[in-house]
Amino acid sequence: MESSGMVEPNCYTLGILMNCYCHLNRVDFGFSVLGRTLKLGYEVNCVMLNTLIRGLCSEDKMSQAIKLFHDMVAKGFQPDTTTYSTIIDDLCKNRLVAEAFDLVSEMISKSISPNVVTYNSFIRGLFKSNQWKEATTLLNEMVNQKIKPDVRTFNILVDALCKKGKVAEALEIVEEMIQRGEEPNTVTYSTLVDGYCLQSKFHEARKIFDLMVARGCAPDVQSYNILTNGYCRMRIMSEALRLFHEISQMGLVPDTVAYTTLIGGFCHAGNPRVAQQLLNEM
Repeated sequence: MESSGMVEPNCYTLGILMNCYCHLNRVDFGFSVLGRTLKLGYEVNCVMLNTLIRGLCSEDKMSQAIKLFHDMVAKGFQPDTTTYSTIIDDLCKNRLVAEAFDLVSEMISKSISPNVVTYNSFIRGLFKSNQWKEATTLLNEMVNQKIKPDVRTFNILVDALCKKGKVAEALEIVEEMIQRGEEPNTVTYSTLVDGYCLQSKFHEARKIFDLMVARGCAPDVQSYNILTNGYCRMRIMSEALRLFHEISQMGLVPDTVAYTTLIGGFCHAGNPRVAQQLLNEM
């Protein structure tokens, strides 16, 4: 574009280029575009800085992301809900819940309202840190603030309950989800399948899997992997192999996890010949 002499890149095109680099996990090139933007005499805007913060977070460069965030505030930029939510989400993923809480407090003090994405990140972080009481309190606060829980909110709750072995309570959450007009998705059903597999209740796990299909929610490779792994753990290799073949029949491609799970299952079941055949096929 530049060499043609016909089109001058502007903030919009430079912002797109920066965003592309960040999605490709090359935030270093994104910062090069930032330098180019300044060199061309354009003002750096909030969207560009948000993009770079997201890029740093996606590459687990949290300290740099937080530094850029504070530099952004110090220079008079007004971060919006999206910027705050990006930082909060990554802090919570790293179980830095106290730091995330400080940012939420800062948001509110600046009259920036947390949205459903912010709450979801924070609730997930609290559950991961085993702070169940605080997570429940925050969920109630979310409802009191008239912020409608979405599919991700319910999936976070279902996942937390299943990991605690409380699949019955997780099913109640799914029922409430449906009553509130939110349709369970592949993640919801897969989480329930995993919950039952963790309890070695494979009949119930299979029923949930079949229910997912019956309700028009197409299982993905991960859904199959969860159920296959359960059967492999119980040495029910004929059913595990049948599920593995079903992946291809459904037009999906088995991934490394699918093959590795089945190979491990046959090795533990004392059938290394089939495991070797799968390895060769892989």
